[in-house]
Amino acid sequence: MPTPTRTSQVAFPSTRWTLVRSLQKGGEAEAAQALNEICRHYWYPIYAFTRRHGFSRHDAEDITQAFFQRVVSSEAIMDAQEEKGRLRSFMLALLKRIISNHIRHVSAEKRGGSPGATLSFDDDSAEDRYLAEPADLRDPAALFDRAWAEELLREAEQMLRAEFARGDNLEDFERLREFLPHGDNATPYPELATSMGISESALRLQIHRMRKRYARCIEDQIAETVSTPEEAKAELEHLMKVIGR
Repeated sequence: MPTPTRTSQVAFPSTRWTLVRSLQKGGEAEAAQALNEICRHYWYPIYAFTRRHGFSRHDAEDITQAFFQRVVSSEAIMDAQEEKGRLRSFMLALLKRIISNHIRHVSAEKRGGSPGATLSFDDDSAEDRYLAEPADLRDPAALFDRAWAEELLREAEQMLRAEFARGDNLEDFERLREFLPHGDNATPYPELATSMGISESALRLQIHRMRKRYARCIEDQIAETVSTPEEAKAELEHLMKVIGR
């Protein structure tokens, strides 16, 4: 699993805070692209938080849509600066303010919002995913963090997969991905080594190297959402706590 030691080597500022700047200062097309990229990372965590907060599915869809519409127009997001810290914390705090300050108006808003801000996401998929969440995880903020962590790990795995693809080793990745920390580790090493035509010791070395590369991908994903190496270290520790490792 990743260790926090590498974070001091990460170059800042980060990519996802750059997306926020695109919302603040970019042209219409650039802002729309940035908004959709931010939505891709935070849509489900915000939906899950809202559902666990006690809202119905349809109200959660309304509020989630309204949240991202307000991301464009809200003074809070327009005034946001990277120096203020972690994007995860910023997004959650903004969501809480929107729920607190605007809940009386949410039911009057038409789902989908104005044409320029309409976002297209698979709401059925979000609800199916929410229904599969542990019933004993009652705290909306804890569920938000769990969804955030799962999204970050998914992005890290996609980054790792792209590395293998660039090295023309995608087939190896598909064979080895079950040995990532959250894989099922189902295939016995001797069996897989034989099928790959390598020794078991060579297989173990490949898996070790893959896990180290995966750890670096996780650190790089975290670095995109914070402002300083110190915050990256703290965010990595928080991730480890959330995923129970």
